[in-house]
Amino acid sequence: MRIRHVLLSHSPLKRFEFNNLVIDFDKMTVEREGKLDERLAHKDFLVLRLLIERSPAVVSRDEIMDKVWGEINYSTNRTVDNAILRLRQSLGEEKSGWILSVRGVGYQWKCDEVSYGK
Repeated sequence: MRIRHVLLSHSPLKRFEFNNLVIDFDKMTVEREGKLDERLAHKDFLVLRLLIERSPAVVSRDEIMDKVWGEINYSTNRTVDNAILRLRQSLGEEKSGWILSVRGVGYQWKCDEVSYGK
């Protein structure tokens, strides 16, 4: 579990840009149109990173729980759903639909205009 956490938190992906948003994985920040918008909670940021790195694959709730909260935890699937809700609100994606819900499976990151920075 510790090895997975280290590998997930030390990914080579450092910056992710799309539309008017810039996600900085080192600083754990989201910028909109050049202005610092907010800092996300650590677990929410790990969920976001996992979805982006696995894109366009669908990531199951169980996989998100395992990789972000660990194998032994007291969380439920609603924990993942709440993290996704907070991410959607933080990204202001109510119009764009970057995080798709795949009924009965999990979530998928879907974004057409992407720029990766390392």
